[in-house]
Amino acid sequence: MDLMLGFLLAMSVTMALIPPLMQAAARWQFLDAPEARKVHTTPVPRVGGIAMAAGTLLALLLSGEFAQPMPAYLAGVLVLLLFGVWDDRVTLSAGPKLIGQVIAVLFIMVWGDVTIGTITLTERHELPVWVSWPLTFVFLIGVTNAINLADGLDGLAGGTTLLSLSALALLAFTSGTPFVGVVAIVIVGAILGFLRYNTHPARVFMGDGGSQILGYSAAVLAVVLTQDELTPLSSALPLLLLGIPIIDTLMVMTQRMLEGRSPLQADRNHIHHRLLGLGFDHHEAVMGIYFLQACLFVTAWYLRYESDVTIIAVFAGLSLLTIGSLQLAVAVNWRLRPVSPKGSDNSSKVGRLVAWLRAPTRLPRWSLVVIGSGVASYLFAVSVVSPRPSTDVQILAAVVALSMLGLMVMRWREADSGWMLRGAAFLALVIAVYFDRQTTTLLEQRSALQIALFAALVIAIVIRFRLASDRRFRVTPLDILVIFIAVAVPNLPGSVISAATVGESIAKLVVLMYGVETLFSAAAHWWRLPSLAAFGYLLACSLHSLY
Repeated sequence: MDLMLGFLLAMSVTMALIPPLMQAAARWQFLDAPEARKVHTTPVPRVGGIAMAAGTLLALLLSGEFAQPMPAYLAGVLVLLLFGVWDDRVTLSAGPKLIGQVIAVLFIMVWGDVTIGTITLTERHELPVWVSWPLTFVFLIGVTNAINLADGLDGLAGGTTLLSLSALALLAFTSGTPFVGVVAIVIVGAILGFLRYNTHPARVFMGDGGSQILGYSAAVLAVVLTQDELTPLSSALPLLLLGIPIIDTLMVMTQRMLEGRSPLQADRNHIHHRLLGLGFDHHEAVMGIYFLQACLFVTAWYLRYESDVTIIAVFAGLSLLTIGSLQLAVAVNWRLRPVSPKGSDNSSKVGRLVAWLRAPTRLPRWSLVVIGSGVASYLFAVSVVSPRPSTDVQILAAVVALSMLGLMVMRWREADSGWMLRGAAFLALVIAVYFDRQTTTLLEQRSALQIALFAALVIAIVIRFRLASDRRFRVTPLDILVIFIAVAVPNLPGSVISAATVGESIAKLVVLMYGVETLFSAAAHWWRLPSLAAFGYLLACSLHSLY
């Protein structure tokens, strides 16, 4: 099966199954009830894991790849799904849950022959069986539970695992490990379909079935990738690829044991709980953890060929830095949003200046002016310096431009642009970025003008997202994930797609699309500006041969 088809199939099946499963959740008693250590206040269906498993299994079964370790991996996923669904239905104790995990792990180790058999120092060294097997068992069980324990905020477990699987897919295709790449891409599709309903405020949870399958999958793929004899990747690399869930689990279990409690006893000491306690809101806590995992993603890429000693040392340092920063913040009573006594006014001159700038008629409005001017300037510059489009592109541009003209005349007095004008503007951006790649003059790649223009656009978009009160378009943690993967991955040195010179174009297109969507979603007819700019660019494309 084509890789993109598998990705789309897993995502589509997951998205299609979640609504009917949500409707049946109450009847089947698959509801996550609120309690003291949880952050949601109303019962939420926990059926997302069933939908993700169905999308993943269907896509992988249709892939036609049945060589080991695929059959063993699929069997392990089915076992975890059955035990997870059972747990989501009746809330199992730790014992039965562990039995299911042990069965799944033994499937992949014994049947699939997946073990941590080597370590990397100056070169690979084989481990004796009495070390290899216990180490593999503990790692697979540990990561499976680490993702499960990290599932505490909307989008958190799915998003961090998506980042880990994206890194695994990139490394797999770069180093020639197709099994890991195919499975990772399919699961990424399923996760994206799930996050469509799980971004805060979540309408569905993945449940223990979903979180255990994600943890198990990430752990298995990490071992297969780094233990492949044909790849020079370091054996300790999974510590960075799966870093935040591992750090979180080690932190909370260590604290529980130091306090004389069971390491399996639930509490509110996870990283996400601590961030909420420091005054971060839900989105900020999730995006902060995404940022930490993204840093580990990039670190893993640069250290992928280093010795295990180096990677373990870096992982230990980053772990101490993360945990130490949280402990220090609590010790000095630091909060992101200090709470002042009611009725007091402790604002400084700087605080009053910030409050003045935040007024709707100032920074939020100025940012719209910058975004609109930047998009219009970019489209104008590309229309001037780009080469002559082919005849079919000119015809397409003329048809879309005439359509936009008619739509703008009909909706000029309306506050909303409608989806057709939006689509036409996005099409104009795609065409402009495509021809921008072929220019060698004013707006060539990496030119100072481009850097300044897009830096201003990014700053204006961030300000608008943060301060505006009249918008209908909000950035969610899912958007941050998409932006990171779209912008960072193609630009990593040595990436399989960085050589295709698409990295900068993807980054520019993402920025431009978010800027245009910001203008379309603002009140007071701001949609007119990007519509006029897109219309002008398309008209210039269609008439290019005349000037």
